[in-house]
Parts: sequence; C-alpha cells; structure tokens
Amino acid sequence: MQRLSSVNPEVAEGRTRELLATVEQAFGMVPNAARVMASSPAVLDSYLAFSTAMGGVGIGEKLHNQVKLATSESNSCDYCTSVLCAVAPAAGLSAEDILDARTARSADARTSAALKFADAVLEGRGRVSDAQIAEVREAGFDDAGIVEIVASVVLGCFTNFLNNVAETELDVPQAAPVEA
Repeated sequence: MQRLSSVNPEVAEGRTRELLATVEQAFGMVPNAARVMASSPAVLDSYLAFSTAMGGVGIGEKLHNQVKLATSESNSCDYCTSVLCAVAPAAGLSAEDILDARTARSADARTSAALKFADAVLEGRGRVSDAQIAEVREAGFDDAGIVEIVASVVLGCFTNFLNNVAETELDVPQAAPVEA
C-alpha cells in the first residue's frame, strides 16, 4: 500500500492544479509519481523544470534514459524501472538496450563507458577517481557530457528515492525482474 498520499488532479487547487494540468497535457495522464510530488508544488515544479531541461541534453535522450534505467535498477525502484521500461521505446531503446541499461552494460563502447561511469558516480556518491574521469573522456565525453551523465544519475535518484519512500502504486505494467 502506498505510504504517502497522492493529490487528486480533479480536486487540486491553485499552482498544484496548474502543474498537474501541465503533466496531463504532456503525458495524456497524471502518473502516480507526479501525484505524490504534488503534495509540494515546489517539488513538482522543480522536477518538471529539471526533467524538461534534461530533454535537451547533448548526450541524447536515449543515453539519458539508459543512465536513468541503470540508476533505477541499482536503487531497486520498481516504479521508476517499470515506467522507464514502458517509455523506453519512444526514447529509441530496443528491448536489448533496455536489458543492457538495467544491467549497466552495452555492446556499444561509448554507451558502456557512460553506464560504467554513471554506476561509479552512484556507488561513490559522486566521488570518482581521476582514472574513471579519464576513461569516460577516452570514450568521447567532454565536460558537458560528463555533467549530463551526473545530472541523469541525480534525476534518477530523486524519483527513485521518492518512489521508494512512498511505495508509489504502479500505474504501468510492472517490469519483469532482470534474471541474474
């Protein structure tokens, strides 16, 4: 059972109502995660601004989503993993890309390096070695790309942590577990 309340868009007022209307316009529905965030209009507004801005990352939507998938899997967030798996094809991810992202690997060397770096950022809580920076640079990422990988991890962590705390009720089919 969900541990934090969800705001019903039909009875929301003021800024909360406006923000939820923006979510519905963008997605054609209001996901439960947004309803949980709506308890604080400042949080929902910040999340929407961050998410929207990250839509224009130079690393591309596909890699951004792969990093968030890897982060969600690492953080054991069933809600985010399920949502990201459901929307992944629209971001250009194949079934193989989705599985690879969830296991933080890829046959593509550049993507593999990004996912490995993202994992290091997450595991080290941002403390990475000079060698790890050098490896991601060798794979073709400049400072902007590195910053975008870190931001993708952080955005993923925010939604993962909130949904894990709330035990947000799934509103998409649950992603199948990754087999060991």
